[in-house]
Amino acid sequence: METQVVGLDACLIRNYLRRMNLLRLCGWERGAEAFMRHDSQGRFVPLAEIPHQVDDLGAQIALCIAPGGEDYEHANAGLYDTAWYLITEMANNVRQHSRGIGFVAAQITLSDGYVRIAIADGGCGIPASLKDAGFPWAQDLPDEDIIERAMVARVSSKGQPANEGVGLSLSSRIVDLMGGHMLIASGAGTVIRGGGTVLKKGRFENGNRFPGTLIAISFLQSEAADFDSKLHKAKELEIPLRAIPASAIFQP
Repeated sequence: METQVVGLDACLIRNYLRRMNLLRLCGWERGAEAFMRHDSQGRFVPLAEIPHQVDDLGAQIALCIAPGGEDYEHANAGLYDTAWYLITEMANNVRQHSRGIGFVAAQITLSDGYVRIAIADGGCGIPASLKDAGFPWAQDLPDEDIIERAMVARVSSKGQPANEGVGLSLSSRIVDLMGGHMLIASGAGTVIRGGGTVLKKGRFENGNRFPGTLIAISFLQSEAADFDSKLHKAKELEIPLRAIPASAIFQP
């Protein structure tokens, strides 16, 4: 049943939700749109379902929020690469782990210079995924602590070595290095990370839960210009080099 809203503020909210495609994707759109859509290029990406081809999705969104950035020498190249990397990493998590449909949206706010990306899915959620994977440490931990552990490199519901669980940890570290924050809500828990550490974690009030996983990312557009160096630094911090195994000794 469609929610009934009245008043000027409700009308503005409804038009905003229409522009972001939420009403259409939820099947709540009724009749023709009573407004003219303007070009979203360089400003925002309406809500879209995550397809199987996440690389193509990443390229489409990156091109929208970083026009011209597909050209290596363009001023938006760093922002393009940052958006593509974060979106494809998070979208792949949805495809591989959540067992549910996912959605993504993005926006640049010129007033404060931040890029904001949100990805949500209706899957099983991070806590349930790691518990189902059989990790003993996850069985009795509260959801917010499991989410925090999931942000550590090489924690993955898919095991090792096929998937070493570095996507979320690297993404959160890159966001840190770009002066941003990452919020994750899943199950009953919420975690906010920024500046290289967990700033806040807790639980939904009154026993409420988010059935899948919601990830909201914000970072400074001005800090995205040198994405390659940020990615390299994130790998140094999150994935220390493993000890080199001893060479095999051949006996005559």
